[in-house]
Order: sequence, then structure tokens, then C-alpha cells
Amino acid sequence: MTETLAGLLAVAVPALIIGVVVLGRTRPVLFMYLAALAVGLGYLTVTGSVDDIGKQALSYMPNNAVQPEAKAPAAAAPQAAASAPAGTEPAAGPAAPTPAP
Repeated sequence: MTETLAGLLAVAVPALIIGVVVLGRTRPVLFMYLAALAVGLGYLTVTGSVDDIGKQALSYMPNNAVQPEAKAPAAAAPQAAASAPAGTEPAAGPAAPTPAP
């Protein structure tokens, strides 16, 4: 199960159950609630909050602990420096602006 799917389920299922129980008798209000819930879930997905919620939710599941992301190997940096021709200097970055007095 991906973090996004776990986050969506962790947020949407309780909200849907509470909404249907509380607003079940008033259909127009329930439909407006469902539309607002869909917009809210879309916003949370776009901002990346659903992934964070999914990480937290999956950390509570047995045998499904989220592994930390693998970092790039440290040997990649020397290879980039070794590929530059000998005797050439790397291009200098933009000069830092001087502070105003």
C-alpha cells in the first residue's frame, strides 16, 4: 500500500462515516459535504500532506514500517569531479550580493 493511498484512506473513511451518519437524512447537505470533502482531499493530496499522513498511518501497521529513503551513494561526487578534464576549473557560481550599509 502506498503512502498516498494509506493517507487518503486514513482521512476519507472516518470523514465519510461521520458525514453519512450525521447528514444522512438531509440529502442536499450530504451531497454538499461530499463535494467539500472531495475538494479538501484534493488539496491535501496536491500539497503532499496526504503522503505525510500515510507515513504516520503506515508506521502503526505491523510488518509495514516505512523505510527511510535511500541516500545517493557518496562515491557519485568524486566521479563527477574525475570526469572534468584536467587543468580546467569548475565554473564559479553567481557572486553573493553585498549587503547594503
